[in-house]
Amino acid sequence: MTAPAARKTPRAARPERQRVRADGDVRDLRKSDATRQRILDAAALVMSREGFAGTKLSEIAREADVKIATLYYYYASREELVEAVLVTGTRHVREHTEEAVAALPRTATPLERLCTAVEAHLRFILEISHYTEAAVRNTSQVPEHIRRATRAEQAVYGRLWRRLVDDAAQGTQHRTAAQRKALRMLIIGGLNWSVEWWSPQETSIDDLVATALAVARASLLPLTTSKPRSSR
Repeated sequence: MTAPAARKTPRAARPERQRVRADGDVRDLRKSDATRQRILDAAALVMSREGFAGTKLSEIAREADVKIATLYYYYASREELVEAVLVTGTRHVREHTEEAVAALPRTATPLERLCTAVEAHLRFILEISHYTEAAVRNTSQVPEHIRRATRAEQAVYGRLWRRLVDDAAQGTQHRTAAQRKALRMLIIGGLNWSVEWWSPQETSIDDLVATALAVARASLLPLTTSKPRSSR
């Protein structure tokens, strides 16, 4: 999945096109759109690395190989650029997770669907998208008006996770809505926190995913109705 590039009004002459890479995919874009995309990609990279407080337009311009004046041509302010990165990151991980779950066969169990979402989310934030890593690391740091811009997208993603956890929790110890919400927030929070501590030099992504799946499965064991053992 890639961040959508804003399309400007076509010019009479055929626009120059070039190949650009964003979030692992290659696309054809007009030159002006490619510049916008390159700036957004650079901002996501810098934010994922430096955090909101440490993100400077000069560093973004250097990563994007453009002048500061060019940044302001496409984005009126640093906050507008930050907002675009956060909204894009949240949307990308939602779409990626939705597609992974939708690709499962109809016979997949609720727990299998949840585990697929766990793996898709974890791999995306750690391996695929600087946008989503930037969103995970910086949403709590940005001003309130920027957080408001991301809430609609977060709410959509939250509803997906609520359905997945509620369905998987049927027949387990998590009987109440409050218990299922706590479980959901612990799962998502644990996945997202991995961007702060995970290092591929210490633990492979495959081992990390396997551990996350084991935790999810252990949290959702079905209740048993075994009879108490008789005393002798």
